Amino acid sequence: MKKLVLAIALLIGSHPLVLSSTNPDAQQLLVTAKQQASLFHDQASPLQLDVDFVAQMNVPAQGHLTLKWEAKDHWWRRIVMGDFEQIEIRNGDRLYTSRSTSFTPIRIRELVRLLQFAEGSEGLLVKKQRLRVENGVEVTCLEVVQQNVKGKPHEVCVNSASHEILSDEWQEPPDERRKEQYTDYFESVGHRYPRTLQMLVNGSRVITATVQNLTAATFDHTLLVAPKGAIERRQCADMKHAVPVKTPDPLYPKSASQDKLMGDTAVAMTVLTDGSVTDIQLIGSAARSMDDATMQTLKSWRFKPATCGADPVVSDIEVVASFRLW
Repeated sequence: MKKLVLAIALLIGSHPLVLSSTNPDAQQLLVTAKQQASLFHDQASPLQLDVDFVAQMNVPAQGHLTLKWEAKDHWWRRIVMGDFEQIEIRNGDRLYTSRSTSFTPIRIRELVRLLQFAEGSEGLLVKKQRLRVENGVEVTCLEVVQQNVKGKPHEVCVNSASHEILSDEWQEPPDERRKEQYTDYFESVGHRYPRTLQMLVNGSRVITATVQNLTAATFDHTLLVAPKGAIERRQCADMKHAVPVKTPDPLYPKSASQDKLMGDTAVAMTVLTDGSVTDIQLIGSAARSMDDATMQTLKSWRFKPATCGADPVVSDIEVVASFRLW
């Protein structure tokens, strides 16, 4: 039997939700652990973060990330990996992106999310907890779900004594097991943050990030000037993301089905204020026929556009079409 699974991932953060729990002590442990490691939770002073990383592309690729941060709506970030360079600037309610290619590689998006692992406990609900001992250290593992959001639970493991988050593991549709690991914590800018962060997919390491520098630093406001030609997106605290209203599935190509080919086609695209889509970019490839079928079908997708208040705004989303013969 052939089956097509479509996973839609927004490239902007989730909305805050009301925090509640059936297990108050475990819930408080999760909140404390996240706040302790969160570089951007009530941070009083500007900071600079420098990270070296290795990302598994077709071959391992080395890169560097520099973040200069003053507030949630005032920061500058530069990422370089081989020939790829991207600069992002948040200035008030505007996000500017300048990059050397027409799209941002998936591993770069994943790297940014990895470094933000401790952000936001809002809406996270602890359902279960269990204790175990690893190398003589007591570890509390929490089964965590996000309220009002369908999906598999995460297992977040925390050092019971130090409240350091050790790992976050979850199932990604249709058949990926993802795990983030955080080790070698150190204290800086009023927080404890891991020196080494890793992401594994189905047991294989796809990103290793090593913190080279994390210090308080004066923020240079000239960095907030957008580069010429940068992509501009409006941001707001109460932003509601684009909602799919017409999303026909790509057809499973006959040639791929006959040859028993399976794979994942990942696409980035822009949803305009009228709900139509544009700038469809292939960012992760399966077989050529699967890629072509996905790209052609997505042109007809329609959305209820993202909004800031009552105003529709342009937004970016990522779509993964997973072709499986089950």
